[in-house]
Amino acid sequence: MHKKTKELNELLDIYEIELCNRIFKYQLKNKIDIEIVFYKENFCHLLGLQHVYKKNKKYLGINGYNKIKNGQLKRSDLKKHNKAEYNKLEIRLDHFDEISNMLRNGHFIKFYQYRTKPLSMIVADFVIFQDKKEYILHLFLRQENSKTNQYSPVSFIVKSDNDRDKEQFIVGQEYKKIISFEIIETTTEHM
Repeated sequence: MHKKTKELNELLDIYEIELCNRIFKYQLKNKIDIEIVFYKENFCHLLGLQHVYKKNKKYLGINGYNKIKNGQLKRSDLKKHNKAEYNKLEIRLDHFDEISNMLRNGHFIKFYQYRTKPLSMIVADFVIFQDKKEYILHLFLRQENSKTNQYSPVSFIVKSDNDRDKEQFIVGQEYKKIISFEIIETTTEHM
């Protein structure tokens, strides 16, 4: 079953409706509390646009977000600008709309960068992952400030089943049992 390819602005709508303006609150075993918040300016980074546009700030952060929101940036633009990088992140774009489901049904691991083989450049404290058999979804979380239990996503990676290092971010990591989970609607917009 092949799902319909979603345009960037459709993914943005899903991001705003299902992820922004909410706190995803977990209690893990050993009294570890985690609250995940999504920010508008992180949207382009989670899509992986930095790989296509390198350091061009017109397409990153809130600028990229506004371009997508206004219909000025589409998948075809990414492909035209850098086809090789677009091809690498196409799987990420195709499964981006599954983050909400993964937050509800995924597994938690304490992430140790130095345990990844090959070594990952992603610096994160936790990963939520979901193995869908044909692919594995990973959402990397980093603590925002040592005084709070608030985390924000720093990366979203999808590994295909035929990727030889598909378990790169899972093997050797520390599984954390989820004791409780709730979604809190917020009225404030995370910016």
